[in-house]
Amino acid sequence: MDKVGVAVVGCGMMAQAFHLPNVKKHLGLDLIWCCDLDAQTLRQVKEKFQPRRVTTDATEIASDPACQAVIISTTHTVRFPLIELFARAGKHIYVEKPVADTFDEMKKILHVCGETGIKTQVGHNRRAAPAVRYALRVLNKHRSNPAAPKWRFDREGPDRPTLEGEKSTMVLLRVNDDYWSWKKWAFAHGALINEMTHFADLACCFIPSRPVRVSTLGSRIANHVVTIEYEDGSIATIFATAFGSFGYPKELIEIYHNGAAIIVDHLMEVRVAGIVGEPFRTTFSVLNDRHPHIADQGIEGYYKRVLASQLEALESGDTSLLPEQPDKGHFALLEDWIDCIRNGGHPLCSVDIAAVPTAIILRALESEAAGGLPVDIDSSDYSV
Repeated sequence: MDKVGVAVVGCGMMAQAFHLPNVKKHLGLDLIWCCDLDAQTLRQVKEKFQPRRVTTDATEIASDPACQAVIISTTHTVRFPLIELFARAGKHIYVEKPVADTFDEMKKILHVCGETGIKTQVGHNRRAAPAVRYALRVLNKHRSNPAAPKWRFDREGPDRPTLEGEKSTMVLLRVNDDYWSWKKWAFAHGALINEMTHFADLACCFIPSRPVRVSTLGSRIANHVVTIEYEDGSIATIFATAFGSFGYPKELIEIYHNGAAIIVDHLMEVRVAGIVGEPFRTTFSVLNDRHPHIADQGIEGYYKRVLASQLEALESGDTSLLPEQPDKGHFALLEDWIDCIRNGGHPLCSVDIAAVPTAIILRALESEAAGGLPVDIDSSDYSV
């Protein structure tokens, strides 16, 4: 089977850490182009990843018939013109999140992607993470057959009333970030638009109902609590700070539904209670393990690798030596996109799916500007 010719546009930290290595790793891809405005960056990626060509001009890629697909990894403030350029040229697009930072741009992107029929994947990669896919499978199993375990205490038995909300889902997403790791451009826009679309998307993964209202306490820059209300009575809350520590796991997701609890701990392990036939604890491995002598997996293994990485940083003086990370789904999301290009089908995080969490966060920004007042979300916010 012929390889799919790919270009990577925007070759900064995200591209060099994930997209370019994953393109080189994928046996069905041919890295045709790297594009960036910075000449030094282009020299670096040409030497390290060996694309066939490099350029500072995206129109060269758009006019190249050997390139069928483009990964856009620029800052979100310049993505729309690139999406329009490549979509009109018939190139399939993988674009980093957030896909847009205004409703006007979102509508235009939905229109051009729908009109051209290209396969568009938006980089909400956690949807494709093994731990998230596992947790979602378990949750959907319980939704379809909510059998109570025999050990569940039922004080009133047949006289127990049915409470409103029993079939709703409650989701808590805790984010522990450290702004010392941010690039300079991120300070102006803040974590609410830069990062929280990821977690709004995860909330929508676990809650299939329509979002109807959002409120934001705190600041768009660093500390905020975002509460999303859904049509079926479900609620998701994102509790995020940028003044935490990478000495502790960044992400914790807690899901509660109809007598069950599902906990996703930093994508390293999933703990389950109240669902018949499911183990209490399932662990996942880190990517690119620098410490194979540490046998433990799951969250305990992550703790030990964090301590080992801290010792390495102290001994070497290189504080960029972050601990190994869990599989956050970057490669799986790329694979899904390429499979859709080859065989048809709907991408796991297509632009119409990504429009929903994008709309949630754009309304959350309005709530923050209004001092935390709730803001309604209408289906027209994420459709054309």
